[in-house]
Amino acid sequence: MVNVMDEYVSYTTKCFHNYMKLIFDKKYDKRIAGKYIDAYIAVRYSNYIDEANQKVALSKKISKSLDDVNKELLSEIDKTKENMELVNSYRIFSSHFYNLDQLYLLESQKKTVEKIAEERKKILDAPVGEFENEFLKILRDDIKKKKDFLQAFESNVFTLESIELEPNLFYAKLENDITFPDIYSDVAINKAAQRDSIAEDLTSIAFLQASVKIANDLIACDFDNEYIVDLPKSYFQKRTKIKGLFNIIDNTFVQDRLRIAIDFATFQKYKSYVMEYMRSGFVFAIKLDESFDYSSENIEFLELFDRIIMSSDKYYYKDMKKSGKIKDRIITVDEVKWWIHMLDFYMNS
Repeated sequence: MVNVMDEYVSYTTKCFHNYMKLIFDKKYDKRIAGKYIDAYIAVRYSNYIDEANQKVALSKKISKSLDDVNKELLSEIDKTKENMELVNSYRIFSSHFYNLDQLYLLESQKKTVEKIAEERKKILDAPVGEFENEFLKILRDDIKKKKDFLQAFESNVFTLESIELEPNLFYAKLENDITFPDIYSDVAINKAAQRDSIAEDLTSIAFLQASVKIANDLIACDFDNEYIVDLPKSYFQKRTKIKGLFNIIDNTFVQDRLRIAIDFATFQKYKSYVMEYMRSGFVFAIKLDESFDYSSENIEFLELFDRIIMSSDKYYYKDMKKSGKIKDRIITVDEVKWWIHMLDFYMNS
């Protein structure tokens, strides 16, 4: 299956290179353009530059990142007037990236193109001519392709229902609108769905839909939401299949916002595999099932997980809620019993 965020970012990067080619014409420099574009993308879709600037507005983070690139490039080049003016020109035009990077052709974007045309004439001494019309045509085509790409993943059969567990944390539950003949009972349908191959196929769809949801959040500058998606233990027995599954979400922007849920028994059995994926940047949540033994060794293992799912009737619940290292990661699920049932349904399949 496709890695949605990778594809979207790759196409957006290509779009910006095309815009720079149109602006600079024969003065286009792929390396210089790429430095500014990569810096913009890294901040725009993560809302992060460093801890010191974490509370700064996104626009200021982007501006600082582009300024840093500008300083870096100026320190690398031969200090001729022409070279310095070229690098600084790229910094000026890169300031328009955010306004161009939208899913709708708004009036503000048209004004941005007008401003680019004016700056291009002033800074690069380039004629206006049909520049604005050509730029707007390319921009319209790019916006349409981006929207079509995202809409291609919409389905009348499968939908991802996001159940809020706590502020900005959602359990992503795959719903389907598959119609079965009346002769099949709900019990028979559920048993069929619990078969490894079917549960795994449904998980692939859930991962894909979750990545689409995250992509749409990030495009809309909604950086607060995180999603938990279940991973059946049967996947760990199939290395090729699990590699394909994780390829769907193998993107830094997605990894930051997706929590892969497994139970403690699965972690115990496939510990080396899970830790290997953690080292690769994937983030896990863990459900404390009956196999969990409250010990100092196991508590240390829990520190590896971003979220710890448990019920308050466990004898160790109060002690864990006092633990400074993990207390803020605990999700108490007493009031969402159906969710525990769904976790059991997938994880024990």
